[in-house]
Amino acid sequence: MNKRGQQLMMGMLILIAVVIIFVATLPAIAEIATDARGCSSLNCAGYVDTDASAAASCASGNQTYDSTLDSNTLGCTMLDLLVPFLVLGVVIGLITKFLHGQLTEAPQPAYPQY
Repeated sequence: MNKRGQQLMMGMLILIAVVIIFVATLPAIAEIATDARGCSSLNCAGYVDTDASAAASCASGNQTYDSTLDSNTLGCTMLDLLVPFLVLGVVIGLITKFLHGQLTEAPQPAYPQY
């Protein structure tokens, strides 16, 4: 019996499940990256804290960009590229594994039974 079609369907099922789980975790990853933009971390230019409750200084209640503090532009650029590159890498990796049939185990030969 040819199990190639069964292996293909299982590969597609695993691919869809992994994509759904990955998409569900993207908001948490994006929020962690956004928290690092604050003035107490990287101090990214143009960052405005939407939850700001304190005065215009760098405090725990207000992480908006502060021009008087040093800013890490390379770190901010990496944070800007984090989510797109992460999505691109996962999608390319999953498609490659799917096309090569590595999402599921290769079918084992069936030996005749006596």
